Amino acid sequence: MHFNIPATEEQIDKLGGRFVVYHVYLDGFLYCKMRYSDMYKLDEELRRVFGDCLPTFPPKYYLSMTETMAEERRLLLEHYLQKVSANSSISTYDIFCMFLIKMQQETFKFPIKNCVQEILLPDGHEVRADIQSSDPAERVLEIVFCKMELPRQVMAYFSLFLVEGINGGQYSVLKKLAPFELPYVSLKSMNDEQCMIMIRKSYFDPEIDRTVMGSSCGLNLLYLQAVSDMETGCWAPTNEQLEKLRLLQETGQKKEFLEVAQQVKHYGYMQAEACICDHPVPNSPAVVRVGYEEINCCTKLLSNQAEETSFEISKVRCWSVRLLGTSTGNPSEEDGMKLELSFEYCYGNDTWKWITIHTHQAFLLSTFMHQVGAEHAAKNLEMNSEMQIEMPDVQIKKKQSFFQYMKTDKARPILTRIKSAVRRSKEENVFEGIEDKDL
Repeated sequence: MHFNIPATEEQIDKLGGRFVVYHVYLDGFLYCKMRYSDMYKLDEELRRVFGDCLPTFPPKYYLSMTETMAEERRLLLEHYLQKVSANSSISTYDIFCMFLIKMQQETFKFPIKNCVQEILLPDGHEVRADIQSSDPAERVLEIVFCKMELPRQVMAYFSLFLVEGINGGQYSVLKKLAPFELPYVSLKSMNDEQCMIMIRKSYFDPEIDRTVMGSSCGLNLLYLQAVSDMETGCWAPTNEQLEKLRLLQETGQKKEFLEVAQQVKHYGYMQAEACICDHPVPNSPAVVRVGYEEINCCTKLLSNQAEETSFEISKVRCWSVRLLGTSTGNPSEEDGMKLELSFEYCYGNDTWKWITIHTHQAFLLSTFMHQVGAEHAAKNLEMNSEMQIEMPDVQIKKKQSFFQYMKTDKARPILTRIKSAVRRSKEENVFEGIEDKDL
């Protein structure tokens, strides 16, 4: 998740005093509005727990601020939120989450009430969940899982997403909801009938499919999303694969369908809408996909030929999202914010180059790149842990076999020579403190 404060507004309190309200955006959409004093209190509470782990908080000013000082404070508050949210220990802490829930509620002032939230499945069908308007995304996901009889152990592999309906009954993914975000409030604040909440898998490692497919309900969710992705052209099966998939789809063989789908190019990738890329030449129309191993970019050249480039995730050093223009709260609007995702890529021989993609889904692509990085880090940690566990066992076995050998008749001449060498060394004061019993 990525916080920004691209805009501020001045308001007047009941006593006629003026104060600044900061517009806080989460992944490109207006999340809440808050005052400096709100964030100051948050920092005080967090600092009691995390101390010096927190970044420096912008100082108070007791006199009127100049425009330069006000702009500096806006940037410092933005950087503060970004650094705090990047620390998983802090961003998942109750104080931080409850503060953001409170700010979202106070900003949009929707009454807290019992309601029915419609949650889309990947194939467009709906699940009606009985929730409270103040329930965060994590709680709503639990309710949906309970209603669909999905096991809790696979819940970590799915998330709620804000999607927008487009032509042909298809949906464009706009953002992944943060665990503390209020789906009811986020959806209502959009004031767009085409926007809905959808449940989708939120991982890229194809090996995780095996775990999810162990549950019949998990298998069904994966199947629905795979069929939807196939219909929208997210992956490119060969004619032979497509024929097999259609046959398995018609006969309702979901597991077999997924097993064939896993062999298809770009299976499990997230595909963004048509965008503009500066590779291989500036202003190239492109289709971008993010997968477990790569960022796949298919660009259309001036000759109308397509050129496909694979940027390996392991060779991406860093990336960033830039906001261009004035935000209106809906990045998809022409007069809304313009976004671009840039990443630094190694072409070999320590040659680094920045690749820029202009798309209103820049924050979403960034979110998925973070997810891929987290999955790789978790897998590497697991492998290292297994190695650390196995290595002592190997060493113990080697020591045991050595001592067993030294007790055999074959080792007695060797042991006798070692003892003789130690006695001679002791006489010459070479090895002090070594006794025969040590051998």
